[in-house]
Amino acid sequence: MGGGAVKLQVVGINHVTAPVSIREQAEMSSEEILAGYRTLAGLHADGGVVVLSTCNRTEFYVAGALTLADILTWWEQWSGVERGQLSEYLYWLQDDQAIDHLFRVAAGVDSMIIGEPEILGQVKAAYQLAQDGGVAGVLHRVFQTALRVGKRARTETAVSQNALSLGHVVVELVERVFGQVSGLKVLILGAGDMAGLVARHIHSAGVLGIQIVNRTPSRGRSLAKEVGGEAYGLDDLEGLLAGADVIIAATKSPEILVSEQVARKAFRESEHRLRFFFDLSVPRNIDSGVRRSGREVFVYDIDDVRSVVEKNQAERRREADAVDRIVREEVVQFREALRATDIGPLIRGLRDRAEEIRVAELSRVMTRLNHLDDDERDLIEQATRLMINKILNEPMVSMRKWAARGDHERVDMVVDLFHLRPEVEAKTRAIMAERRLGSSG
Repeated sequence: MGGGAVKLQVVGINHVTAPVSIREQAEMSSEEILAGYRTLAGLHADGGVVVLSTCNRTEFYVAGALTLADILTWWEQWSGVERGQLSEYLYWLQDDQAIDHLFRVAAGVDSMIIGEPEILGQVKAAYQLAQDGGVAGVLHRVFQTALRVGKRARTETAVSQNALSLGHVVVELVERVFGQVSGLKVLILGAGDMAGLVARHIHSAGVLGIQIVNRTPSRGRSLAKEVGGEAYGLDDLEGLLAGADVIIAATKSPEILVSEQVARKAFRESEHRLRFFFDLSVPRNIDSGVRRSGREVFVYDIDDVRSVVEKNQAERRREADAVDRIVREEVVQFREALRATDIGPLIRGLRDRAEEIRVAELSRVMTRLNHLDDDERDLIEQATRLMINKILNEPMVSMRKWAARGDHERVDMVVDLFHLRPEVEAKTRAIMAERRLGSSG
């Protein structure tokens, strides 16, 4: 956004303002967004545009003198969703509010799941797509800053720590007890959606081996292949229990699959071995009496796991306050940096004016000092240039400070005092006037 005053706007919907039926209509693929970018020349996208579209949000970040109607016209043309369907779900943010919103999105505190790690990558991908389409324009600076804010939030706070999905929590608890998962054998009962989710998390954690037990052999084999494991039928369950360190049940079966009696028989020769059961099924598939089948056998049901999820959610919410402080700090710094950049035309104008005077006066004097050799002339040239720089240095520093804090009256005074070229004066006054309007709104 540097190099001139640019109004930043965000128009969008998200998981807070719109139901999934609306969000799924508005969501756009990368291909659809790129196709839309090709039409921007005819829609006066003079500042820049970045579209961020995920399952939980679709947002247009726009820099330039466009109206809300212009932006909604893009959206209508790109997505095919009529603006009347979106109107009651929209939010429209400008300037500091827009910057604050983007920084919060990148930091993960504007997400359905606080601190979700995926959103920072999605913001980066959206910005990169706009660059590929040649339309990011002056939004480069604000998006680069947003990505840095997102990284700060994740390194300086624990907002993305503590698992919030059942699969992640299972891995977290296993790691907490066993120290590491790399040497463990995991037995998973079921091959449906929940079992698949847990199996993928366990697989990504790097366990030694995964065994899938399922009533439907083909489905069990499909999941086992995906996670590099082995598939078995329910008849094999009792024989597999003895070799497993972690047993996870995630089926839709209405009956107990692992009874205390079966567990005692399986663990008869290794009752001192540490084993963890996670029963994520409703109704339960693992008899609560299984915990009595060995001295180091522990059983968690789905309520136990959910209580960990809820505790982790509370911890993330507390960390969100720390992220908010980072975002507020970054918004102030970004706004000050923009204002300092806006003083550029005035500073360049002053330097140019001073250089013109220096060169003109030095040229006039040098015609009367024709006895000087080249080294002596260079010495005088350097001395006068250094003199101008030293005279202007402190005023330049002050002007940047005035601009950063929005002290428009002092900036206007400098323009009046030095009678700069009309184009410099006009550009500086226009920039400061627009900033004044932006800050008052």
